[in-house]
Amino acid sequence: MFKGERVELVPFTEEYYEKFVEIRNSEDARDYKIPGVPYPATVESVRERAQRDKDRRQSGEFAIILNENREYIGNISYHNVDWKNRNCEIAIGIGREENRNRGLGAEAIRLLLDFLFNEMNMHRVYLHVYDFNERAIRCYEKCGFKKEGLIREAVYKHGRYVNEYIMGILEEEFRKG
Repeated sequence: MFKGERVELVPFTEEYYEKFVEIRNSEDARDYKIPGVPYPATVESVRERAQRDKDRRQSGEFAIILNENREYIGNISYHNVDWKNRNCEIAIGIGREENRNRGLGAEAIRLLLDFLFNEMNMHRVYLHVYDFNERAIRCYEKCGFKKEGLIREAVYKHGRYVNEYIMGILEEEFRKG
C-alpha cells in the first residue's frame, strides 16, 4: 500500500492478529502502552476493535512489513481525526527488540506522515510518549516532531508516576524536512 526502501505499510487484517496479540502481550511492550489499551489482548478483542474502527475517515491501522522477507514487525495507526482543525494522532509499535534501533520505525512514520499530509490533507499530526522512552523520543525528533507539552505524572508505572510528552509536527515542517 505504502512502500518505502525497507518497509511497507499494508492494511492490518486478520492474518496479522495472532502475531499482534503475541507482541502486544509481551513484557517489553507492556512498558510502553498508553493507558486505555486493553490488556491482555486477545485475537477476539483485536477483531472487535477492527470492526468498531472501520471508518477510515476517523482512524486507520497498518501492519509494518519488512520488504526483504515480508515479515510482520509491528503496527502504525492514525486516530482521533479532527477534520475541522485538520489534525490527528498517530501511534506506532515495533514488536521485537532486534527490529528496533534500525530506522524501520522512522521509515514507517515518514510513510504514514506522507499519507496524512498529502492524501488526507492534515495540518498537524501529534502523538503521546512516556518521558522514559528516550529511544522513541529520538526517533520522533528525527522524523521532525517537536515536544509541545508535558503531562506531569500522567501514569503509574514501575512503582512511580511517569510523565508523558505530547509531540507534534506541522505540515510545513514535514515538507521542509
